[in-house]
Amino acid sequence: MNKKIALALLAFILLLTTAACGNGAASTKKNTVKVTTVNVGTEGAYPPYNYVDKNGKADGYDIAVMRAVDKKVQSLKFNYVPTAWDSIFVALESGKFDIIASDLGKNPEREKKYLFSEQPYLYGSSQIIYKAGRTDIKSLKDLYGKTVAAGVGTNTTTALEHFNKENGNKIKIKYTDGNINNALQEIDSKRVDATISSIITTKLTAKKLGIKIDGTTAPELGISPIHLLFVKNDKGSKYQKLIDKALIELRKDGTLKKLSIKYLGKDYTTKESAE
Repeated sequence: MNKKIALALLAFILLLTTAACGNGAASTKKNTVKVTTVNVGTEGAYPPYNYVDKNGKADGYDIAVMRAVDKKVQSLKFNYVPTAWDSIFVALESGKFDIIASDLGKNPEREKKYLFSEQPYLYGSSQIIYKAGRTDIKSLKDLYGKTVAAGVGTNTTTALEHFNKENGNKIKIKYTDGNINNALQEIDSKRVDATISSIITTKLTAKKLGIKIDGTTAPELGISPIHLLFVKNDKGSKYQKLIDKALIELRKDGTLKKLSIKYLGKDYTTKESAE
């Protein structure tokens, strides 16, 4: 009986040793995955999409999506670089970072110079923003003869420029650095009549500044898919493929929807839900 017990104990010990060796091999394999740190540019001043929190760390929906992607793609680790909007594309081109996560839509000019994620991670619409109490602005045509603050290089500015050109340039466009704080202060001081921006961001910023605003949807601007943007080279193409795969998974498992509700108040991850 003692001999049988001894043999059983020996077999059990050998089994444990084999299992331990197996776990060690798996751990070693995981640890040998080469991890590349990738700098990601973001404006950091467009809440709730992207901002810098009280601890000095980048946060917001754009950043939360990138953190979720980070968990899916073991070979990449993201480092966030807040950068002023009016210099964000220059910084990308100079190599300061390889990806931009900053509530970006596509347009023909950008597509010539950069790569975009095939997968959108959000759908956004913009509104005409003006001082509270005004009743004379209900559409883009109501901006004829008025002055509109427009951030240089933004998709809303591009759409406004195209509309203006097609309609006799009747709107006076005052170009700004793209910072919504400055645009709202221009509206409050009556130096401009309106701006075009996300109503979610504008309401948050206006409340913080103590400025009362109203907004109206501009059907001419429509609803646009929002993408990540990459430097246009082999490295950017590699990151694009890895991240697109992760975005598909995050959409399927409901992560994008959960993050949208958490940061934006509702699901904006499909065109239908964003309407």
